Amino acid sequence: MIVTNFSVQHRVAVFVLILGIALLGTFSYLTLPRESSPDIKVPLVTIAVPWPEASPEDVESSVTVPLERELKNLKGLNEMTSVSVEGASIITCEFDPDIKVEDALQKVREKFDIAKVEFPTDVEDETISELSFSEFPIMIVTLYGSEVPVLERIAEELEDRIEALPGVLNVGINGGLEPQIEIEIDPEKLEGYKLPVNDLIAKLRGENVDVSAGGVDTGSVKPSVRIPGEFKTPEDVESLVIHTVDGRPVYLRDVARAYLTYKDPLSYARRDGKPAVQLTIEKRAGADIMPITDAVKFGMKEAKKEFPTGVDYAILTDESDNIRNMIADLENNILSGLVLVLLVIFFALGLRNALFVALAIPLSLGMSFFILQLMGVTLNMVVLFSLILAQGMLVDNAIVIIENVFRHIGLGKTPIQAAKDATAEVAWPVIASTATTVGAFFPMVFWPGIMGEFMSFLPTTVIVTLVCSLFVALVINPTVAAVFMRFHKPTSSPLKKKVEGFGGKVITGYEHILRLGLRFPKSSLMGAFALLVLTIVVYGSLGHGVELFPEVEPKLAYVNITAPEGTSLTKTDALARVVESRIPEYDDIKGIETTVGGTGAGNPMEGGADATHVARVTLSFKDQEFRTGSPGKFLDDLRPLVKDLPGAEFEIKRQSMGPPTGPPINVEVRVDNVAQLPEAMRKVRKIVEDIPGIIDLRDDLKTGKPELRISVDRQKAALLGLNTQWIGNFVKMLLNGQRIGGYDDGREERDIIVRLPEAKRNDPAVLDSIRISDAFGNAIPLSTVCTWAYVGGAGTVRHKDGERVLTVSADVANGYQAQVLLQEIAARIDAEKATMPPGFEARFTGENEDQEEASAFLMKAFMIACLVIMFILVLQFNGVLQAGIILSSVILSLVGVMVSLIVLSQPFGIIMTGVAVVALAGVVVNNAIVMIDYINQLRTHHGLELYDAIVEAGKTRLRPVLLTAITTGLGLLPMAMQFSFDFHQFKFVVGGESSAWWAPLATAVIFGLMIATVLTLVLVPAAYLVTAGWSERWRVFFKRVFGSPDELSDDQRDPPHDGQPSAKAEDKMPTLEPDVAPAFD
Repeated sequence: MIVTNFSVQHRVAVFVLILGIALLGTFSYLTLPRESSPDIKVPLVTIAVPWPEASPEDVESSVTVPLERELKNLKGLNEMTSVSVEGASIITCEFDPDIKVEDALQKVREKFDIAKVEFPTDVEDETISELSFSEFPIMIVTLYGSEVPVLERIAEELEDRIEALPGVLNVGINGGLEPQIEIEIDPEKLEGYKLPVNDLIAKLRGENVDVSAGGVDTGSVKPSVRIPGEFKTPEDVESLVIHTVDGRPVYLRDVARAYLTYKDPLSYARRDGKPAVQLTIEKRAGADIMPITDAVKFGMKEAKKEFPTGVDYAILTDESDNIRNMIADLENNILSGLVLVLLVIFFALGLRNALFVALAIPLSLGMSFFILQLMGVTLNMVVLFSLILAQGMLVDNAIVIIENVFRHIGLGKTPIQAAKDATAEVAWPVIASTATTVGAFFPMVFWPGIMGEFMSFLPTTVIVTLVCSLFVALVINPTVAAVFMRFHKPTSSPLKKKVEGFGGKVITGYEHILRLGLRFPKSSLMGAFALLVLTIVVYGSLGHGVELFPEVEPKLAYVNITAPEGTSLTKTDALARVVESRIPEYDDIKGIETTVGGTGAGNPMEGGADATHVARVTLSFKDQEFRTGSPGKFLDDLRPLVKDLPGAEFEIKRQSMGPPTGPPINVEVRVDNVAQLPEAMRKVRKIVEDIPGIIDLRDDLKTGKPELRISVDRQKAALLGLNTQWIGNFVKMLLNGQRIGGYDDGREERDIIVRLPEAKRNDPAVLDSIRISDAFGNAIPLSTVCTWAYVGGAGTVRHKDGERVLTVSADVANGYQAQVLLQEIAARIDAEKATMPPGFEARFTGENEDQEEASAFLMKAFMIACLVIMFILVLQFNGVLQAGIILSSVILSLVGVMVSLIVLSQPFGIIMTGVAVVALAGVVVNNAIVMIDYINQLRTHHGLELYDAIVEAGKTRLRPVLLTAITTGLGLLPMAMQFSFDFHQFKFVVGGESSAWWAPLATAVIFGLMIATVLTLVLVPAAYLVTAGWSERWRVFFKRVFGSPDELSDDQRDPPHDGQPSAKAEDKMPTLEPDVAPAFD
């Protein structure tokens, strides 16, 4: 092998390279940014268009529809959804994965500029942005222990400090109260003075100013001139002269009251029933989360020293803690697996050779960390698990190389020559086996969508790591062996004798089984096929079903409360308090936090600009090692305690790992006539509701809050010089308040607003007597040009791809399968289609859609992987027949996967089990490659008969085949068992969120690999024996057809064999290299 010969000849350079890899690898590992989940970058663009006070129907017709009409023609647009709510239109565009986010943003802006010419004039400026999953809060800090105004003041001070930290993008405050001066006008007193409200507002605005009046030149200096007029206190406002009557001043206090108060709250927050204020902290894209959260926690500890007595803080969520726990969990699994792998290598190859092999692991990982950092990959849960998956395979190549070098030294060669010859002898099989594994993972790199963005880090990491391990095996391992490896005669220690005795028994037992399989080769193959069918049938009969991702015990859980739109914050808060009161005592709960209105504050997607009708009760559980029970069981027991509360819908949701997915039951309803859409949705909801196993049923039909509709007499208004917009703005000022300026409270500028007193704001009859000034200066009652009446308000209007759609969603109770329930729902909907409105259509989306897309992709990836592996094998063996035999071992791995699901009573995980099947396709063929390659060598170079070559190859290659399979399995064993050793705290650890989440994939790989290895050791030789004579028949066929023999280099030209050893097998046995067992150092 040229590269090996070069490296062995330039040994000093190789050792310098080893040092460089160690230093760069360590530095890269320490400096790689840490994240709990991959930073998913998908072309998702959101457009938010505010239109204050506009009804959802007006927003839909005047803003959403014109925008959708332009956007739907965008090239590469995959899906478009919109929400039209009171005061805003939100449109989300999802583009094909191959479109860059920057290009998508530019296209959307161009279409928006075309559509906005149709918008009403009072529509406010839009916000067009990329939806990045990295911009969600990385930390939520809760202040509690005092009154809200005190907590608000502390929160505002902390907000400034935290936003100044490097890497912090934004700090939001939930549950706080913002000071303001409010001027409450008295309509009766204004009427007594015949004073129009708009004149009063104009007077207030004209007085609350700070005027810069230039400067004066006094000769020596030129001071500036300023006329300060801004109000400082409520008393300043009340003492303002606003009118005169018979020469007597009329003060503001005569017709209004000015006082210091707080803005109407948009949200409430509580911790364990006490008032609280929350700080939500977001990081900038690409910033490392660890130093940010460390700085925040240090700052909070320092700030606490200045807190008033009784005030304290708690950290509700901290992504850095999740990351640390996850990294520690995965690192412990890596190190625990590494120790197990080294122990196996030690017993199989001896201490010195074990160290040579073990060298491949840190060097391969070091190179991988360096390359991953260059690629911009972060250290997250997917990357770390990929390293666990790969670490058992890292030593496969090194085992083959080191064992062969040691064998050649045993033949009397110098270490340098042995390193060259031994590596050259097995280099191409090693390259082929690595290529097949890489080929299996390679199609998964192209996984589309959000799921692909999340999972694609797995194949990327595994491929990089395996390529690095191949480099180490061909360049570094031979060079180190050439310098340090020495041949030792076998020792006769008691332990050595026991190991050799056990190994001898294994080989003898395997030989008997192999000869039995070769005696009945066709029966053996048919039995394997029957076993596969049997396991699939048995698994299907058990009814474990399928799942998208595994469900693990949560660290956080949420009770989401959704009241009818228009429900006041106070009423929603009352519902949340009832939920809090019904949560039973549970030792594993660390804290209970409630946010009312805050879950939708500022997010129209939640149903409005303030979303006063939504609340969330958050339950935080203790870390897994300190729990005494199951949070999942507790949540199941909690559900019946809250689900029957009247006046709202309730959903109990667990914090989930992995990429975002929809609900397991999600039915989208469409009809031709949108007026009949609610009726169709209610029928679908009733169907779903009647099926056992459905929990947390909900829909997105929002009736909307009642609407007080004021009608303007346009003709009268025109005669008085008024118009609808002016009147509308005037009424808005009376009810919501009109900002007439601000005042400085010593920290920042606060608002001064004018509006009616609360009691009068809630009495529409007061509007009749309010006086306004017409265009001619006359004071007239508002009732002159307006009438009012209550009507039903429109709720949220949702579109998908430009069509109105309503959705029925639900979760699935324990013991039920989503797929089975979906089939039942589909059957019942089909039975009721005749009663549905024209054009009725029900689509199953959400998690089911993600599941179908993932299944389709993984099936395609598996087929492509098999084709890639087949191509590599054909190149290696220069023939189709033996490549097909090797590829058949992939089918054997499915037996192991099915057995793992049966034994562990697990559902078939679309992602976890599916990825395991694809991964096994590249791993299990390596054993068959080693086996068949050595059979060919014995027949071609040593002249053995077919039967004897098969038996001898099986016995000789048994140890490396078992060793590589065992090391791969042991590398994953701690993850599969969720049991590892904590090397930081030096104790054994059971469980962990990451281990539980990845365990199904690990167990599927272990079972699939172990069972496939055992079957491969018998069935691949049997298949070789059965097909050995086929190549001769093909040669004869081609000779007759084309007139010349077809040269086949690997498919040996033998007649069919009867499964018996040749009569003169012993005479034909070559003098094989002695299989010398290494000595223990």
